[in-house]
Amino acid sequence: MPTEDNPQSTVKHWQVCTDVYDFLEQIRLRPSMWLPGGSLQHLKSILIGYRAALGVHSISGPFDFWPEDGFVQWLWKRYGRRSSLGWAAEIERATPARSTPVEEFFRLLDQYRMEQAQPSPRPQTPAMHPGLQAVRIEISRHDWSDLQCGCEGTAAHVPSDLLDLITAQTPGEATLTAIDNHVMIQSNLMDPAPATTSVVLAALADPGLTTPEARAALLELLLYLGCGDTAQQKECEASIRGAVWILYRELTTHPSTVARAHAYETLHNLETERDRLAAFRHIVQDRLPADLR
Repeated sequence: MPTEDNPQSTVKHWQVCTDVYDFLEQIRLRPSMWLPGGSLQHLKSILIGYRAALGVHSISGPFDFWPEDGFVQWLWKRYGRRSSLGWAAEIERATPARSTPVEEFFRLLDQYRMEQAQPSPRPQTPAMHPGLQAVRIEISRHDWSDLQCGCEGTAAHVPSDLLDLITAQTPGEATLTAIDNHVMIQSNLMDPAPATTSVVLAALADPGLTTPEARAALLELLLYLGCGDTAQQKECEASIRGAVWILYRELTTHPSTVARAHAYETLHNLETERDRLAAFRHIVQDRLPADLR
């Protein structure tokens, strides 16, 4: 509930709201004005209109109320079930006798946002995380010292650079600086590119292994590996085509618009099932950059 020390607890015109949560706070303060009869179905319709307006005007902003988005997925996990009726109907159905659907929605929303604001647990250490064992096994399958690196030495250092990227914890660590000019030089793929592709796919196979920042960088790297100009590209392309469901997962679930764009562009370049790609694009196009919609 709003508190006196919460700056969003002041009634103001909806046109000066800064995001969807600021707007929802105005509805919380004056529910009878916004929601005739206290119906959450009215609120759901308002939020659909809000999200449509963001898409029409190419405005990015937080929004967690589509069926595949954060609040709805959190709600299904909390209820221990999913429903084709949608989140509004299920909250109305589950509202306790001494509460109202509107009060219950805002109570749940406050709890969801509080949990989201808490720091995410850091991934397990490399020695403990089972997903990293698969990555190390894949690394061990390749003779990196026998591969010519873009730096004109051998690629013996590339596995260590890849592990640093895979286990990156911050945006500053999750960059391709150590990969660029080694695995690829601009659009020219070097000898270690096919092995690198396999390692990247092994890392992306377990989303719990990597931070969102690391996955975004790995998806960017995969995009480059799948569209190079040299002989290694065909082998990289074949590996990526064998793992398209990893890309579809990231396209639909990654929190970053940029990362989703990397996944979509790779699929656009390599997916042979064009009807499948068109179906996914239809669902997620409003969560892609404007130039990819």
